[in-house]
Amino acid sequence: MRTGRLDTPAELLVLGPELQPQVLDWMWFGIRAKEGEAPVAIGLRSPAKVEVRGWWDARLQQGRYLRADGRLLHLDGVRDVTGQQAELVMTATELVGEAALYQPAGGNAAACRVYLVHGVKRVGEAVGLSAYSTPLEAAVIEVGRPQAGSEFIVDGVIWRVTGLVEEDDDRIVRRMWVRRV
Repeated sequence: MRTGRLDTPAELLVLGPELQPQVLDWMWFGIRAKEGEAPVAIGLRSPAKVEVRGWWDARLQQGRYLRADGRLLHLDGVRDVTGQQAELVMTATELVGEAALYQPAGGNAAACRVYLVHGVKRVGEAVGLSAYSTPLEAAVIEVGRPQAGSEFIVDGVIWRVTGLVEEDDDRIVRRMWVRRV
């Protein structure tokens, strides 16, 4: 058995049809960062890959998530290393950011993680005009697809969603424009 120590309990999550997390099960895994120098993160996705090992289970599939010890991992690849349905080696991307509280307009608040970038040049609708705005990234599995008017509370500061970055929706991370309230 090459899986090593499976000493981390984690929830296996799937993104449901209403863009809400659905917990499939609770399992034990071995989770460790892959060796090598990690590049600087420029968004919610950490560029450093994470290796996850566990017992074979048909529900462990590419595109699903693990939530363990405050970490959120998106499974990028799942391999049956022996071909005998005994153990799996998975490659995952960790979604990292600041702790936040998401408050949808007229809905229940939810804890999430976000990545804020201040002073990004945003081309205006009129030719030649541009403004500087703040984009915010959040994991779709934690917040769904926020609409204008929804709010994020980050380190005691309220940020209201003013619009979505439409070309940036990949069903993992949702990017939107926000302004400080």
